[in-house]
Amino acid sequence: MNRVAEREVTNTTIPRLVRTGSEGVDVLFRTVADDLPVMLWMTDRDGGCTFVNRKWLAFTGRTLEQEMGDGWIEGVHADDRESTRARAREAIQALRPFTIEYRLRHADEDYRWVLAAGSPCFDARGSHVGYVGSTVDVTEHREHSVVETEQRIHDSQEQMRRLAARIQAAREEERSALARELHDELGQTLTAIKLDLGRTTSALTEARVQSTVVDRLQSLIGLVEIGIETVKRITMSLRPPALDHLGLPEAIRWEAMGFRARTGLRCHVRADKESTALNPEQQTALFRIFQEALTNVVRHARASAVHVTLAEHRGVFDLRIRDNGCGITEAQMADPRAVGLLGMRERAALVGGTFTITGRRGKGTAVLVRVPLTTKRPKRGAPRTGRTARRQQR
Repeated sequence: MNRVAEREVTNTTIPRLVRTGSEGVDVLFRTVADDLPVMLWMTDRDGGCTFVNRKWLAFTGRTLEQEMGDGWIEGVHADDRESTRARAREAIQALRPFTIEYRLRHADEDYRWVLAAGSPCFDARGSHVGYVGSTVDVTEHREHSVVETEQRIHDSQEQMRRLAARIQAAREEERSALARELHDELGQTLTAIKLDLGRTTSALTEARVQSTVVDRLQSLIGLVEIGIETVKRITMSLRPPALDHLGLPEAIRWEAMGFRARTGLRCHVRADKESTALNPEQQTALFRIFQEALTNVVRHARASAVHVTLAEHRGVFDLRIRDNGCGITEAQMADPRAVGLLGMRERAALVGGTFTITGRRGKGTAVLVRVPLTTKRPKRGAPRTGRTARRQQR
């Protein structure tokens, strides 16, 4: 990383993306991390090192095994060791981001000043699993101008953002592939079983077979129907077909309908247009932000209604989500453990957008996500592939 707050953003971008439980995404992260020009590292929940990239190993001249656990602290200057350890431990206990400047032994045996920045890392379920961060050699730049320092910070942040975007895209591709497999294979198999059971039941009824046998078959049909509905529900949660084939406004309407059915809360959606100039990554980010916002309404808002507005104006797309609940407080917005808010803010940043949230006591909470529009408007309802699209729209 680069200088002072170097990764308040970068280290909040990666944590929610690198620990998805997907081996493919984890391999992608480690592969890309080894090619980045900054020293990257990861820890477990207690602060023990679990990964450093090639840049780190080249800098220290040590092996990966030597750096694991508390091994990395051996390279810290004796005068900085205890303060570095104490500041890291304090941040870990509070579950908040940190930046620490200290002297680290180089492979040439000289000590160099480095700046380390880390942030909590969370898995797909929002559970804390450790820290992720980066370290930058600042020896030659400690006396340089603030402007140059800020530029290095910005460059490092942009590199980490690009990595985060690639990981997020890989995760969405995996979710889409799994949803298609569930729908095309398991869903159709269950449907075929249901039809065969139905024909068998009809034949046995006409043959006047014992009613207990027919009842058992009808019970099996009911279980298969439950399985079909479960597949549909999981498929929708992984990747709503409407998002790919009908666009963001229709996908949000579908999600709002499901939200009303699950919670009983009113959810009104108003869209100025049925198609947008948003690219697929932007649409996915806005849809995931919308899902997280609804989750927060159920968990915290004590609201009875949610109003959603989608609008385009002057080259910008706005997603507004407003509830009539108790209203978020300043303390809640600043809480570093507010993983949902952190995720929404970073999703918006990854697609070039901004995220703001405001609340008034007793008047509800309002979320505004503003994303710059692309220049080319996608065609509404254009499927990715003919056969898959027809199956998922049924």
